[in-house]
Amino acid sequence: MQHHPVPLKATLDSLPPLWPQELLPQIRSILAETPSMLFVLDDDPTGAQTVHNASFLTEWSLDVLLSEYHQPEKVTFLLTNTRAKTEAEAVEINTKLGREFDQLTNYLKIPFSIISRSDSTLRGHFPAELDALAEGMGNSHDGIVFIPFFIQGGRYTIDDVQYVSDEGMLMPVGQTPFARDSVFGYQSSNLRDWIEEKTFGRVLAKDVLSVSIDDIRIGGPDVVAKKLQDMKFGNICIVNAADMRDLNVVALAMLTLQHNYGKNYLIRSSASFVRSRLGQEERPILTKKEMGYTREGGALILVGSHVPGSTSQLESLLNLPDVYGLELDVHKVLQYDKEQIISIIEQTDRLLSESKDIVIYTSREVITGSSPDEDLKIGVTITDAITKIVSGITVTPRYLISKGGMTSSNIIANALKIKRATVPGQISSGVLVLQLGPESKYPGSKLILWPGNVGGPTAISDVVMRMRT
Repeated sequence: MQHHPVPLKATLDSLPPLWPQELLPQIRSILAETPSMLFVLDDDPTGAQTVHNASFLTEWSLDVLLSEYHQPEKVTFLLTNTRAKTEAEAVEINTKLGREFDQLTNYLKIPFSIISRSDSTLRGHFPAELDALAEGMGNSHDGIVFIPFFIQGGRYTIDDVQYVSDEGMLMPVGQTPFARDSVFGYQSSNLRDWIEEKTFGRVLAKDVLSVSIDDIRIGGPDVVAKKLQDMKFGNICIVNAADMRDLNVVALAMLTLQHNYGKNYLIRSSASFVRSRLGQEERPILTKKEMGYTREGGALILVGSHVPGSTSQLESLLNLPDVYGLELDVHKVLQYDKEQIISIIEQTDRLLSESKDIVIYTSREVITGSSPDEDLKIGVTITDAITKIVSGITVTPRYLISKGGMTSSNIIANALKIKRATVPGQISSGVLVLQLGPESKYPGSKLILWPGNVGGPTAISDVVMRMRT
């Protein structure tokens, strides 16, 4: 079925009023009553973009996962980075993690909740990594709950259709550039049809369950709980949402089912649901003081993302006063030109030592291969080059910004050597900040992870200027 763009305001105004009761206190009350753990498997590094008081791990042996139980943070994000890997690699990672969670359950004897966090525009290894995770955990869950709503990025789920807001309109996601992704492309905007498409007919659209906005706003937590209670292994249920309070209703229903009936769902969601599941209020944007403001050193800004919004933000950055742009020519990268990398490292060290703000960015031409796997390999080669540059820089920047998921993941693990970091909050809506740990390349520094599809053209420039004054 063909879906058409609809006006954002008129569509939202046509929906029933929000559920009248604020439910976050009840969510926090249940969490305080029962010891439990929440893990978020993040298929790129930006999933903590809505929460605070979180930990962020790049490695996760069983001992490391056990140690998280004794940490003060309320949720643990595991950077799997599977969106930048082949499906076979994603399956291997999720199977191993599922087995470790199974062991962890046996050790600690407390409830666990697992969220597989992925992209609100439906790019990612679905259902392969969910199936692998479930198999690793012994297929012990009560179905998959699918929640792609992401208010911080303007993604809405209404009547089972996923929309992307754009200049006052809601565009069906199947008609956006995201649907033409060379690795994760698709046709359907209706999530029931999308699930049938992605499972190659193993799960038919007519068999997909759904929690509607009417269920949430008119029925409330009790009606949502009734719809979820009868789910069983093999079922997939879509959650519609158009406001954070919708997610709070769903989070309370799911926690109540876990608390009272031992229900355990695998959740595939975007970042917004994590905040509801934690019962967290929106935290004010981090101040310059909280960011550890200093006049010494320059900012190091890395832009690898190629989505149109990223290019607009890059153009705005390069037009700022006292910002120095260094282009990484991807053609030379694919020809393994080492001289270009050495030159950029030397220029960056010199400019940082002069307290200049620097943008290192990939040339904007998108180079594709002959297959999705080859496209991924090209992307890995380019991000490896950026990683080598960051590894070679010897001058400590005042702070760092990394734009784009694949770029950020490689830098985090291989250049900055981050094993564990914490998330104090956000620097802009949907943009998380990492406080780097003592083992990292820049201990105590702040790394701003900017998702590829978040913010208007001047969003990064606004943060850079705010950090200067």
